Amino acid sequence: NFLKKDLPHVMPALDLAEEPVPLWWTTDFINSSPEGTKTEDEKWIVGEFNCSCVGISRCLAAYCKDDTPNACFDDISEEDKAEAKKYGDLMGEKAFGILSK
Repeated sequence: NFLKKDLPHVMPALDLAEEPVPLWWTTDFINSSPEGTKTEDEKWIVGEFNCSCVGISRCLAAYCKDDTPNACFDDISEEDKAEAKKYGDLMGEKAFGILSK
């Protein structure tokens, strides 16, 4: 399973071994196995990682890009932080519910 077997290898593969996995990443996985492959033998590849378009547009002020290379959490307005917290709390509740099953 991805969480136990593969996830520990993601950050080292990106040359970021000492960094935690970002909380708000999304990943597009592509099944590269031939049709009919047993589930436990399937091979999945990452098509892309998304860290700026995960539906939390209130946090875009903290998105580093060419013209704002030092953007950070403090660049988000208090109003936007409060709204983003609502999304984060909801995601946390959902994730906790899934993991508690």
